[in-house]
Amino acid sequence: MAHYDLNLVILSFIVTVVGAFIALIVMRDALLRPSDSRRGLIALAALCLGGVAIWSMHFMGILAFDRDGVAISYNLWLTAFSFYIGVGAVYVGLTIIAIDEFKIGAVISTGILVGIGVAGMYYSSLLSMQIQADAHWNWGVAALSLLIAITACIIALWLAVHVSRVWQMLIGAMLLGGVVCAMHYTVMAAVEFVYNPALPAVNAINVTALVFSLSIATLDMLVVVLAIAQSVSEANQRKFSAL
Repeated sequence: MAHYDLNLVILSFIVTVVGAFIALIVMRDALLRPSDSRRGLIALAALCLGGVAIWSMHFMGILAFDRDGVAISYNLWLTAFSFYIGVGAVYVGLTIIAIDEFKIGAVISTGILVGIGVAGMYYSSLLSMQIQADAHWNWGVAALSLLIAITACIIALWLAVHVSRVWQMLIGAMLLGGVVCAMHYTVMAAVEFVYNPALPAVNAINVTALVFSLSIATLDMLVVVLAIAQSVSEANQRKFSAL
């Protein structure tokens, strides 16, 4: 039976909330700019939402997973690929929504597409897991995880264009944090790993070191995003002041 490290579960939720909160701040600034100068800020928002709030949370959640002492490692290339899928899907969604920002139909249809992309990120990241066990899938739960992913993306896209005050963004980020965590743990519930001694042995990773590294990388990413977003905002203000 699988178990989870509660401390890492809590940390993964905090990472999601912080990433979503900063993404909403950056997206708000992007929507205040002319359409031809939004692309950079939208990319930063996608990095925060797709790369931090969703992808980093997902891997922290996976690291919280303890398979009764069975060693787990990861394929570096599939792990990196899953990151780009997550960020890319969110970027496409935010770009579309920035054009049709007040059309609910656009939010729903785009949310469905982005949700499928995010689900692809989740399952490609699971494929990156190297474990001496056979994976048995519950396809009903997997379908439920896709539905939750789509719901999470619709909520995220709606919040991205409809909240502007700090308290609204904070509440929205906490809501997103809950939905994203629900999505992650539903994905994990969709697969059961059964130990198979006939499979090649796997060298276990140092979970503590990896969590520390991922946390530092996530923090650095958020700081860089905020710094760039602030620089872009100030540059745009100077540009418009000079006109």
